Amino acid sequence: MSFSVRLPLEMFYQKTPSTPDLLAEWRWLLGGHPRLLGWSSSGDLFFADEAARVCRVDTGAAVIEVVAGSIAAFNTLLQDAERAGAVLLGPVVRHFESVHGPLPEGRCLGFTTLPILGGAYTVENRFVISISEHAAITGDIHRQLRDLPDGTAVRLEIDP
Repeated sequence: MSFSVRLPLEMFYQKTPSTPDLLAEWRWLLGGHPRLLGWSSSGDLFFADEAARVCRVDTGAAVIEVVAGSIAAFNTLLQDAERAGAVLLGPVVRHFESVHGPLPEGRCLGFTTLPILGGAYTVENRFVISISEHAAITGDIHRQLRDLPDGTAVRLEIDP
């Protein structure tokens, strides 16, 4: 019997020339001219801002967090399993994969119920979705909810 451990670095996927513009539906929040660096298996997006700091878009709560002061510092962070695991939500990804198997290429963990609407970041509230769909859907939903006061009842309608 063999057992493999997924390292946190493997939970971060760098942007390639064929990567779609995952920040397109998030530009309302980001402002400026962010440069996509990549995305995590947990569905968060990472970009360099105009000051070259590396930021994470928490797609569940529409929160931007500076995770490193530079791209070099971010690359160093990714080499540290504990720090990378925290930034990339490694425990959630590992738990999900232990129950459901490895995520296919180009896929991430989506939310059944977005945390901003009361959902949790737990495995029970996650499912597999393409990163491009996840980034577009969450960015659009958060854009529509951005001016609503906390506690507002929300009903999601899907246009056919």
